[in-house]
Amino acid sequence: MVIALLLSLLLAQAPTPQKPAPKPQPTTPPKAAPAQPRTTPRQPAATVAGMAITVTDGRGTPFSDVTVEMTGAAERNGKTDGAGQLSLPGLRAGTYRLRFSGDAVTAFEREVTLKAGEIAKLAITLTPAAPVKVAPAPPPPAPVTPPAPAAGPVGQPQLGSLAKVADQHRNTKERREVMLSCSGNTRNMLLALTDEQPQRIYDNAESTFYVLAGQGAAIVGKIQSVITTGSFIAVPRGTPFVLARQGNRPLIMLWTLSGEPCEAAK
Repeated sequence: MVIALLLSLLLAQAPTPQKPAPKPQPTTPPKAAPAQPRTTPRQPAATVAGMAITVTDGRGTPFSDVTVEMTGAAERNGKTDGAGQLSLPGLRAGTYRLRFSGDAVTAFEREVTLKAGEIAKLAITLTPAAPVKVAPAPPPPAPVTPPAPAAGPVGQPQLGSLAKVADQHRNTKERREVMLSCSGNTRNMLLALTDEQPQRIYDNAESTFYVLAGQGAAIVGKIQSVITTGSFIAVPRGTPFVLARQGNRPLIMLWTLSGEPCEAAK
């Protein structure tokens, strides 16, 4: 009995033989999928076109400030620069009509057909505009001769004494204007001033004064002077004048007015 227990204990403590580990099985790597060739996406063919324009005369001199008007598949306009050049980018393929105009050139038109992606270089030769003919200035009109003034009626011959007539009005207190004679366009009057005569102007008549008695002052145009017995005053037409008495006695003068027709002959 005891022996049987010992044997069971020994058997329980003895190591359990290990089963040999299974040999690793060779593995076959999975087949890789065949590589696909890389492809670059295709770019669409260029479709944008344009024009590079150079405008000159027949000798190669550039024309600046020429207006270019384009119609057709698209509409554009512009002006050439100092080198006679103008660029028109970003155009579609198609047919265009170009019109060139300006003050210095004769207008010209041209038709251009653009292909997709084409930059057309256009050398345009324009004809200079004909010089503007300036009409000669008309000759100045012939001077118009003013018609002769109408003459008044013919007066009667007169003979008299100025001193006697002047004495008759030497002590007058009022302005007097006495007609001595009047014939055609000439009047002779005795003028007695007792105060200042307002400014006068005769557009179509000449005035002449000769002082017979008294003293005064005269302003003729820009001339001013004291006048006394024997003074002579000439007033051209269109000239303003003022006469005035000085002292206690009237200023008595012979006044001749020439250029206005007499209303009544004397």
